[in-house]
This record gives sequence, structure tokens and C-alpha cells, in this order.
Amino acid sequence: MSRYKVAVQALPAQTFSARLGGNTLTIELQWMARLEVFRVNILSALGVTLTAGRILLPGVDLLAGLYPPPQISYGSLTLEGDQSTPDNLGVANSLVWSDD
Repeated sequence: MSRYKVAVQALPAQTFSARLGGNTLTIELQWMARLEVFRVNILSALGVTLTAGRILLPGVDLLAGLYPPPQISYGSLTLEGDQSTPDNLGVANSLVWSDD
């Protein structure tokens, strides 16, 4: 079983590519000030949207329940630690990928 942290910065908005197992995904994080949460969009290496508008919350798998179910197993991507804010993202919490 593989498991590792995905590097994120304490910023209100960021877009980055992450190698998750055998797949490279683009992850977009955008702070929603009114709701005080991060909105997450995840795209495949080809730019196909896998999920959009998910909320970054501790313990929630951002890759769960993709529809239609992909032919590729993307694993899980979960925030561990404190609820994220622009000041503590990647400091008091971690974005963790696992192939389980």
C-alpha cells in the first residue's frame, strides 16, 4: 500500500499538478470566504474534469464516488488534521494520497 503527502501551500488559491500513483492530476484549490472552506476541482492529465466544486474537509475522500466511474483507479485523496484555512493549509493539516 502506498501513502504519501501531497505538497500544498498556505495560500487562498493555488493550482498544481501531483503525481498520485501512476496518474498525474491537476488540483485547483480556491478559498470561498463566505463559506470559509476551500473548493476543489480535480482534472486528469488530459484536462478532463474528474470532479468540480468539492469541499475540502478533514476525513473526506476527494476522489470517492466519481461519476461516471473511471476505468482508472485513482486511489483516495483526503485532508488529515485541522479544518483548512488559507493560513494553516499544509501546516496544521496534510493532503494525503493513498492507493487503498
